[in-house]
Amino acid sequence: MPSEGLPARRITQVLHDGFADPTAGPRRRLDQAALVDGWLTELWEGAGGPASGAALAAIGSLGRRDLGPGSDLDLVLLLEPEALDASQSERLASALWYPIWDSGTSLDHAVRSPEECEEVAREDLRAAISLLDLRPVAGDAELVEGAARRVRAQWRRQARRRVGDLVELATDRSHRYGSLAHSTEPNLKSDRGGLRDVTVIRALAESWLADHDHEVVDAAARTLGDARDALQAVTGSSGTRLGRPDQDAVAALTGHATADDHHAVLAESARAVSWELHRTVRAAEAAIAPGGISTRGAGTDRRPALSRLPHGVLVQSAEVSVDPTSRDLLRDMAAVRHAAATGLPLADATLDRLATGGSAPLLPAQRDVLVDALAGDHLVDTYEALDVKGVFARWIPGWAEIRNRPQRSAVHRFTVDRHLVETVREAQRFLARVNRPDLLLVAALLHDLGKRPGQRDHAAEGAPLAQTAARHLGFTMADARTIGLLVREHLTLIGLATGRDLADPATLRDLLHAVDHDADTLEILRALTEADAIAAGPAAWSTWRADLVDHLTDMARDALTGTTPAPRVALTPQRSVQEAVLAAVQRSDSAQVIYPAPTESEPISQICVGAPDGSGVFAAMARVLVRMHLDVHSAVVVTMDGVAVNTWWVAAASSDLPHPSVLRSALDRELAHRDRADARVLELPPPPPPRTTEDAPVVTLLPGASREATVVQVNARNRPSLLADVAEVITVHHLQLRSAHVMTLGQRAVDVLYLTDQHARPLDPPSVGRIVAALMDTAAT
Repeated sequence: MPSEGLPARRITQVLHDGFADPTAGPRRRLDQAALVDGWLTELWEGAGGPASGAALAAIGSLGRRDLGPGSDLDLVLLLEPEALDASQSERLASALWYPIWDSGTSLDHAVRSPEECEEVAREDLRAAISLLDLRPVAGDAELVEGAARRVRAQWRRQARRRVGDLVELATDRSHRYGSLAHSTEPNLKSDRGGLRDVTVIRALAESWLADHDHEVVDAAARTLGDARDALQAVTGSSGTRLGRPDQDAVAALTGHATADDHHAVLAESARAVSWELHRTVRAAEAAIAPGGISTRGAGTDRRPALSRLPHGVLVQSAEVSVDPTSRDLLRDMAAVRHAAATGLPLADATLDRLATGGSAPLLPAQRDVLVDALAGDHLVDTYEALDVKGVFARWIPGWAEIRNRPQRSAVHRFTVDRHLVETVREAQRFLARVNRPDLLLVAALLHDLGKRPGQRDHAAEGAPLAQTAARHLGFTMADARTIGLLVREHLTLIGLATGRDLADPATLRDLLHAVDHDADTLEILRALTEADAIAAGPAAWSTWRADLVDHLTDMARDALTGTTPAPRVALTPQRSVQEAVLAAVQRSDSAQVIYPAPTESEPISQICVGAPDGSGVFAAMARVLVRMHLDVHSAVVVTMDGVAVNTWWVAAASSDLPHPSVLRSALDRELAHRDRADARVLELPPPPPPRTTEDAPVVTLLPGASREATVVQVNARNRPSLLADVAEVITVHHLQLRSAHVMTLGQRAVDVLYLTDQHARPLDPPSVGRIVAALMDTAAT
C-alpha cells in the first residue's frame, strides 16, 4: 500500500493539480505523468510487487505521458504465467486496483500475459491501437518491453489488412461526431481532426506503411491537448466537449483574447490533423495496392503510368502534379482544376509549390480556369488541401481574416471560409439557369468576406472587400461592381420575401432597386440566396421560404420583362377557405377553424381561424397556438365584414395538428376571458437571460416599407410566447395589425409588423415612439 506520506486520495490531487498554467503545455503533462508514475511505483512496492516476472504497465494517455486533469488511468498488470500462481496474482491485482478506486480515480484495468497481449492485439483493432502505447511503470521493465515488441510485430504483420479497418473506424467516428474545425461546440477528442485522429495517424506510422509530418501533427496535438486540459480544469470533469458556456474561460486559460480567436487556432490544428490523416491513409493505401512500395519485386513493369495533360499537368500514381519544366502560365491553376473535377488529390510537391508561389493578380485566362475549378464536383476536398497550405489566402485578398472564423449563429454549421466553399458547391446546381455562371460562383465564394470581428453589417462592409478581391482574381471593373452588388444584397431577397408584405408595392420596389433593375442580376441573386441558405444549414431554408422567394422573384422578373403576371402558387391565404371561415363565423357568431388541404409533404401547415373582430382577438389566437405548442412561422391578418379572418402557418405536419374542434373550443374559452389579465398569462418557464449583447432585442422602424401602414421589425431571441406577447402589446396600445410576417432562424425570431391606428392609417410619431418602446420591453422580458 502507499506510504502514509502519500495517501490514496493523493492520486486525484496529482491528476488535477498544476493545470492552471497555460504556457506549461506538454512539459506539464510529462511532469504529471512522472508524478503518477511515482505514486504507482510506491503503490507497487507497498503491494509487494515482485522485481521479475510481473510488471505494472500503462497504456492510453498515461502510456503516452499525455495526461489531462480529467484523464482516467489505463493500466495493465503483466504476468509471466509461471511467475505467480492464481491466488498470488489475484492478491496483487486487488492490492493495486482497490487503492486507485478508493482514491476516486477512474480506472480501466486488465491482467494479461505477454502472449495474451499479442492475442488481443490480433483480435481487437481498438485494443491493438491502445496497446501500441504500452509502457513500463513498475516491476519487470523487460517483461513490458517484450510484450510491446510482440504487439508491434503483430500490428505490422496485420497492417496491410487493417488499413481499411482503420479508415472505417475514423470514418464512422466522423459521421457520429462531425468536424472539430467547423463545429460551434467541438469535441476535442472524438470529432474529425481531434485527438483520436492523432492516435490513428501515429498507429499508421507504427505499421511502417506510411509516415506523416511529425512536426505538424505534434504541434496540433499540443494545441488540442492544451485545450482539453483547460476545459477539464474549468469544468472539473473529464468531458471533452467544448460547450459555449465554457469557451470564454478556456480561451483565457490557454492565453487567447477571445473564444473566437481560440476557436480559429483549434480549427487550424484540426484541419492540419484531418489533412495529415488523409495523406497518411492515402500513402498506406498506395503502399498495399498492386505495384505499391510494399509489393515485392522491382523493374520497369512496376513503374506507375504517367499521363500528360494540357498546360503541363501530370497524373501519376493517382495524383495530380505538374511538370516543373513547363512555363505555361495556366499550369498550376489547371492542376487545381483537374483535381477539383476528378477528385484526384494534388501531390504534396505541387501543393508546396502553390503555397510558395506569388500572390500577383490573376490574368483573365487564369481566372477562367479558376472559375472552372469552382464548378468541379470535388471542390470541397481540393479546397481543404489548398487551404491547409494557405493557398487561398494568397489568391484572395481578405481570405486570411475569415479563415477558420467561427459563426455564433445557431443556423450555421461551418466556419466562415468553409461556408463560402459550401455555398459555391450549392451554387453549382444553378449554373444552367443564369447568364453569368462565373459571377454566381465568385459571388458565392466572396459573399461573407465581411464577417470579421467587430463588423455589424457584414453584407454592406463585405461588398467593397469582394469587389477588390474580384479585381485581384482578374475580373473587369464592371463585373467586379456586379459581384460587389451581389455581396451587398445577398440577404435582401430572402429578407424581403419572408419579412415584408408581398402585396405591398414598396416590397417589390426595394428588390428592383437592390438588383439595379437588371434581370440578369436578379437571377444570380435568386440562385445565390438559395445556395447560401442551404449551405448554412437545414434551419435556414425550406419549401416555405422557397415559395416566398420564388413569388417575389417572379414579381420582379415580370416587372423587369414587362410581361403579364401568370397565375402562380405563393404562400398566401386561400380565398375560398377565408370565405368559408367568414360564413361559418357569421352563422354561429363564434370562433371557427378550418385546415386547408395540405399541398406538400413539408411540416409547414396552414390554419385559417376566424372570430368576430374586436380588441384582443389576434392576441387571443396567438396565445391559443402557444398553448397548443404550435410554432408560428407566418401570419396574415385581415378583417372581412366585421370578422377577423387570420391565416397562420405553423411548424407542424397536418397529421400532428389537433382536431379543429379542439382548437375552436380553446379559442372560444380564450376569447370569453380575454379581458381578464390573469387569463392572459401563459404558463411558460422564463427565457434565459441574454449571454451577450448580440442576444439583446432590437426593434427597428422601417420607413418607406409601406404607404398604408407603419412597419416595425422586432428582432429578438425566440421564445414560445414571443408572438403572443407582441400581439398583447398591440392590443393594449389600441392598434390594428394589418399583417404579421414571422421568420425564425435558429434562436432568433424576426417579426415584421404592419401597424395602423383605429382608423386604418399609419401611426403618428408619438404613437410610433410608444409602440417601439413597449415592444422593446416585451421582447427583452
